[in-house]
Amino acid sequence: MKKLTIITFLLSISFCTLINAQERREEIIGQDTAISTPFFTASAGWTFPYGEMGNRYYSFLNTNVNLGWKTEKNWIYYCEFGFQFGSDNVKIKNDILADMLVNTSDPFVIGKDGTNAGVVAYNRNLSLSIFGGKVIPLWFSNPNSGLMLTAGLGFIQHQIIYQPTLTQAPQIDSVYAYGYDRQMRGAMASVFLGYIQMSKKNFVNFYLGVQIDNAFTKMTRNYQFDLRRGDNNLYHDGMFTLKFGWMFPFYGRDSDKIYY
Repeated sequence: MKKLTIITFLLSISFCTLINAQERREEIIGQDTAISTPFFTASAGWTFPYGEMGNRYYSFLNTNVNLGWKTEKNWIYYCEFGFQFGSDNVKIKNDILADMLVNTSDPFVIGKDGTNAGVVAYNRNLSLSIFGGKVIPLWFSNPNSGLMLTAGLGFIQHQIIYQPTLTQAPQIDSVYAYGYDRQMRGAMASVFLGYIQMSKKNFVNFYLGVQIDNAFTKMTRNYQFDLRRGDNNLYHDGMFTLKFGWMFPFYGRDSDKIYY
């Protein structure tokens, strides 16, 4: 994981150097200074779970939207809403549904009409966090771009979603699914390390990097059918995410700058 982080960071710096080299082809009259601006961002990434979450799920897609503010001193603050989900990526599906599976080598359950119903299971996560940090301009970047370091606090909820295929399976649908969904909820702390690019021309604005989330969660359901009890244990859930976000800052070009 450390090697992957280093490689991702180096590739990010290389890519952003090319972007800034393109901007330097324009001659600018007037001093280029850091600005204060609100912004909106939509981002996507790929998450590798670890801790208890890693015991339950394979990797999955991570999408986010956030609303924030960057100050003239290059402090940056934003609120981030996240939605994460996979594709039949639940490692413990067969263990949870063992009592109702007809065939464990090619698992299926008995459907509503008496025929075989396959089962797809995936994670669904919701998160909400508030971040704060700093933008540190680098040797090749303009004053509003550079290394981005932020930390955040928030909450996360994740659970297993079951989807029968071919035919309906009421035993894992509707309220019955609550007895198998392992819904977890708890507080989360996050850090992000990456690069942020805010273009002088307003349309090349993005960030990319690595985010690490650590949460401590407890089960919200009072009873799980396969356990034949509830679960009051506190679990450590983690997410390691390679993330790219496209930014929409709300600022205009300074009048004292001439581009030609």
